[in-house]
Amino acid sequence: MVEAIHYNDQIKWPAGTRCAVTLTFDFQGGEDIRPLANGTINHETYTQCEYGPNTAIWRILRILEEENVTATFLTCGGIAERYPDAVKAIVAKGHEVAGHGYHHEVARDLSRDDESDVMRKTVNMISDRAGNQPMGWRSCTQSPNSLALLMDHGFLWNSNSFSHDLPFLWRDGDRVLVELPRQPFGDGRTYFNDHGNPDDSLIVWKGMFDELHGESKQAATYCPFQFHPYISGRPGRAKALRAIIQHMKKADGVWFATGSEVARWCLDELFQPTRTASAAE
Repeated sequence: MVEAIHYNDQIKWPAGTRCAVTLTFDFQGGEDIRPLANGTINHETYTQCEYGPNTAIWRILRILEEENVTATFLTCGGIAERYPDAVKAIVAKGHEVAGHGYHHEVARDLSRDDESDVMRKTVNMISDRAGNQPMGWRSCTQSPNSLALLMDHGFLWNSNSFSHDLPFLWRDGDRVLVELPRQPFGDGRTYFNDHGNPDDSLIVWKGMFDELHGESKQAATYCPFQFHPYISGRPGRAKALRAIIQHMKKADGVWFATGSEVARWCLDELFQPTRTASAAE
């Protein structure tokens, strides 16, 4: 049975930093655009989503390089298959490639075997394109089987929960999985996918960061961002993305890290010593 274990009073970040920031991008295209009743695809909606792997990814990689920060790209296996050059560029720029389903499947609608097969195919394709196995996962929804299956497939971390501010541990016997929680202020919500003012999104993002950064004076905090290339990589919106990064860089005690860097730090430096000591008692 999978159980959640929290270490809130033990969270601390490396080198005296107070607030860990992860910039995550759900890297998908038209994978989740399903055929209409007559079998055709909504061309306008599909091409809006395909802006991500065709155009926006290059603008985002340039911004990240110019701002000298690293990010995690939770990538659909289908994107890795269709756009290998983009995935290779992500890795070449020092960023992390994690998993985001194969065709952006709705996990709760899948059988256990089908969900496991999606993970297997995604791991194999990303490993082939990126040159290393993805260690993180964020699915389109989560099923009752997801956590155990992620442990089966050797993942280090998951990022699907909105229930907590700080990373915590999922445990199933001797098997563990780090959870990197999300906040409900991703660009899919602030822009309502197709609409919204970049300045309004920036206000929301600054508000989230500023409060968590202020709280970090008392105890370590975790500030996760969720973007989509096809949403935040558009002209004007990309300016807001750059602005929130620049805003956070001006703050003291901030650690910009990939999902795996945060998860590995938590497991090895915070959670693992406690687990080992508890087992010895």
